[in-house]
Amino acid sequence: MSEALIFSLFNLMARGLSSAAGLLLARAVAPEAFGEYALALNYAVLLGVLARMGGNEVLLVASDGASSSALRRWMSVGIGVYALLAIGFAVGIAPLLGLSAFIFAFCALRAAAEQVGLQMVNSRLQRQERLGRVNLMTVLISLAVAIGVACAAGPALYHQALELVGGTSLPTAATTPAGMFGLAPVPTFVMVSAIALVVVMLLGMWLSHDSKREAPADAANASSGEQHGRLPSKADFSRGRGFLYNNLMSFAYLQAWVILAGLAFAPAQVASVSVVTSIVFALYVFPTSLYRYYLPKLAQSDARLREYLIIATGFALPVAGGLALVAPWLAEQFLNGAYPRMTLTLRAFALVYLVHAFVTCAFTRLAALRNNGKRLLCQSVGATLVVGGGLSIAALNHSASSLASQDLYAIFLCVPVAAELVMLAMALCFQPTRQAATDHHAKPLASSH
Repeated sequence: MSEALIFSLFNLMARGLSSAAGLLLARAVAPEAFGEYALALNYAVLLGVLARMGGNEVLLVASDGASSSALRRWMSVGIGVYALLAIGFAVGIAPLLGLSAFIFAFCALRAAAEQVGLQMVNSRLQRQERLGRVNLMTVLISLAVAIGVACAAGPALYHQALELVGGTSLPTAATTPAGMFGLAPVPTFVMVSAIALVVVMLLGMWLSHDSKREAPADAANASSGEQHGRLPSKADFSRGRGFLYNNLMSFAYLQAWVILAGLAFAPAQVASVSVVTSIVFALYVFPTSLYRYYLPKLAQSDARLREYLIIATGFALPVAGGLALVAPWLAEQFLNGAYPRMTLTLRAFALVYLVHAFVTCAFTRLAALRNNGKRLLCQSVGATLVVGGGLSIAALNHSASSLASQDLYAIFLCVPVAAELVMLAMALCFQPTRQAATDHHAKPLASSH
């Protein structure tokens, strides 16, 4: 439990650093510029989820996942597939979306390092039980993003803070962001953060190298034919497809909001969604940590279920309430009212966070009872509602229909809430009765005697 708690705290600290860096960048630049960057980055992250093909999870469960040869096989496939996807997207789709080639190129470089390379490096470090190095890598990833913000708008943010605290007026030139290398702040940020993350990836590859004791064993395994050549085996790819599907479903109903908003609304509104989702996504570390801790407990019996629900509620209610209360200050004071409908957006996603905490509880019990098919069905329905609702609103917004005159942005914010409520209702309906759960837990015990 102590190692899992430390791991969760480091993840929370890293996500908090990334969210704080994103907020500072949002304060420093125009919403339109931030919206374009957020859209390009989210497309690049989606390509990363596709390119790694579940390889990082396969490394966690495969028999040779801790070996250097397994890491090389999956990284070569992942980076190669990502390069093909990124080039195809840049040539065929990015121009249609109006994305800057410069910004997308460096967002793609960042996602290749972060979503493919670093994901697989961290998986190998976890298999090697080098959790201290995993925690170090987690923090370094966030520091790389913070370095990008500092290079893009550090002096301007410093002078803005002095002006805010001291109440004195400073020259406009001092408080206007100006990036390094003669570039605007957002291009500077994407370039510096991408290069920094590549350096972090290379450092991670060095930290995951075999020790003197492990190197001969890995070489012996390779010579004995346990390895599968230069590519992962068919069994590995087959296992990875399952993880890939799960990752795509999670991306759809947790992270796809910026992409869907970009299809329907102007960049300034996209920026509002991006700022809010980056804050809320950082806080998902709480339900995720509880899921990992209580899953093996509930697999043994339902005795800890009530405790789980109390702790989950105790986390979710204050966090969601705090987000709802801080929304006006964040929108009007910190971001100077530049981001449209920020208060409404943050309160809607605070409600999403609250409902998702209970969805996670229900999913944990289904997973503990080995009803993964029902859990995946709930996730698939949620993802379908999210993507279908977002695309429908985008179509209405670009049509001449009378519905296009309605407040489609408010309707758009209702979609994630509705998806979470539907998933919760389905997960509750799929829950077996307590007697059935007791019988399920008793079967392994009976078979063991």
